[in-house]
Amino acid sequence: MNLAGKTAVVTGAAKGLGRSTAIRLAESGARVAALDINREGLEQVREAIAAAGGEASVQVVDITDNAAVEAAIAEILAAFGHVDILVNNAGSGWHKQTPFKDTPNPDWEWILDLNLKGTLYVTHALLNHMAERKYGKIVNVSSIAATTGIPKLAVYAASKGALVAFTKSLAMEMGPYGINVNCISPGLITDEKVAPPTTGTFLGRKGTADEMAYLIEFLVSDKASFITGVDYLIDGGRVLGPKGV
Repeated sequence: MNLAGKTAVVTGAAKGLGRSTAIRLAESGARVAALDINREGLEQVREAIAAAGGEASVQVVDITDNAAVEAAIAEILAAFGHVDILVNNAGSGWHKQTPFKDTPNPDWEWILDLNLKGTLYVTHALLNHMAERKYGKIVNVSSIAATTGIPKLAVYAASKGALVAFTKSLAMEMGPYGINVNCISPGLITDEKVAPPTTGTFLGRKGTADEMAYLIEFLVSDKASFITGVDYLIDGGRVLGPKGV
């Protein structure tokens, strides 16, 4: 994929899927603005991109803070002039496995603020800019939880399901402006380069963050210019049946 001349914003870029995506897009020629609350992780990403000959800026920002998001996007636009690609990867809540009846309000409010409202804030801050330029590629990162539901993760699943619905609706709105909006829904993934065996998928292993990043790279490229409003399950077949191998 040739992303030369493009500028990409990647949220949650300090580790995991976000880190892999930021590096992958930079290796394909994009200038990358990496956002996260983890300064140390961001600096490591910037160093990795620089070592590969790429260009990156980093912004330490809490995406649940709309004012902070708007300031960060303004800084990115001032530095790079334009943004062509947005990857809304920042999110969490998988670790908070509690029946909803026992989940305290602050926990589920935090999950919704980060996974849903944070994505809305960042997207909203960039949409008018993309619309004015009649060009944009947006990828939201959901989860197979949006498709299957997962016990003890009802709020997490709800937040990820909302991202799928948001993707489809926004794709309809922004198509006339030349903006593609898609979504990926990963299953079990690992940061390791070689995924260890596991039960629960029909391929008998987890996916890697790099494998997710390759799909995102395709979706933000002009090779995917006629694809919009689609949620891509990338889960080793996990949702095909109850157990896998």
